[in-house]
Amino acid sequence: MNAKPSAAIVTTTIYVPKLLAAYAKDAKEYKHDVLFIVIADKKTPQEAENFCASLKKRGILIEYFSCARQEKYLSRFPALKKHLLWNSIQRRNVGILFAYESGCSTVITIDDDNFLVTKDFIGAHQVQSERVCDVVKTNTGWVNVCALLKEREDRRFYHRGFPLEKRTPKEKWTVKKTNVRPVVNAGLWLGDPDVDAMERLYHLADPTEAVQYTGKRTMAPAEGVWTPFNSQNTAIRRDAIPAYFLSPYIGRYDDIWAAYIIKHIADHLHDSICFGEPVVEQKRNPHNYWKDFDQERYGHALTLRFVTALSRIRLSGTTYQKCFKEITAMLPREIGKEKLSDQEKQFFVKFFAGLRIWRDVFVSL
Repeated sequence: MNAKPSAAIVTTTIYVPKLLAAYAKDAKEYKHDVLFIVIADKKTPQEAENFCASLKKRGILIEYFSCARQEKYLSRFPALKKHLLWNSIQRRNVGILFAYESGCSTVITIDDDNFLVTKDFIGAHQVQSERVCDVVKTNTGWVNVCALLKEREDRRFYHRGFPLEKRTPKEKWTVKKTNVRPVVNAGLWLGDPDVDAMERLYHLADPTEAVQYTGKRTMAPAEGVWTPFNSQNTAIRRDAIPAYFLSPYIGRYDDIWAAYIIKHIADHLHDSICFGEPVVEQKRNPHNYWKDFDQERYGHALTLRFVTALSRIRLSGTTYQKCFKEITAMLPREIGKEKLSDQEKQFFVKFFAGLRIWRDVFVSL
């Protein structure tokens, strides 16, 4: 691959990713050089590779990673190759790593059910220079970014991974318009928003639906104010990639706990996590909500303790990679100070192992 685009769009899929044609057209219209990276899995049909080949023939820079190509690529990183599971969305790590090695300054991750809404999608995901945001402090230390979305029935709802203990109507915002330096831009979602399985089951007959983005400008939680972001419709600045690992062993909290780690480092380095545009429409692929609930149970129970332990770590590093190294060393000890059952302790074992593996991958580069 000779071209060195400034941005990559990474997705995993077990379908034919036809929605990428719209993203490619938008990128061309707004004169962005972009590398599309498609990560297949055991369930992905051959038609997906054929479709990507057809895009390449049209001059679109796209790299399709079949299962065999992933095996070959990961042969340089045997511990990571062994750690990642098949038939899991966390194969996304392969695409993120490849985008980093390809020199992309911005890595944007999307799901294969995120349909383009905002024009100039890549431009709206800008994380390379300062921008004006509404910086939000709250009386709870947590901020519900889904308040920026109007729900069809005006229901309050929360981002997947937002601790149940912090979901309160008493949350009050203090907003200040400020120049910030973004490290992540988390675009929001219309249609079927990224809520947890508990919310979906409770409203099974009357599903939550986001019908409008109401933010006047991008919002950023202040330092010390927590909220999760996910790995769909999300842009990450290159220098943070060595600190961003999606664990395949913690269910549907892979991107959530990765987000909290990035937020803790960003606060230390005086960077910001931005929320708002570009929005996408999520036409969610079929899910078994009970299975999703099973994959969220421990995350629900442990997230507040995870964040509490993480917040006790005093960082001294000057880069995301150095800070991540500090976290991989200190987080197990801090988690050990929390009151955990034997099963909860076991939940962390492979999570910690994955953090160390990701740390070592970037040390080797």
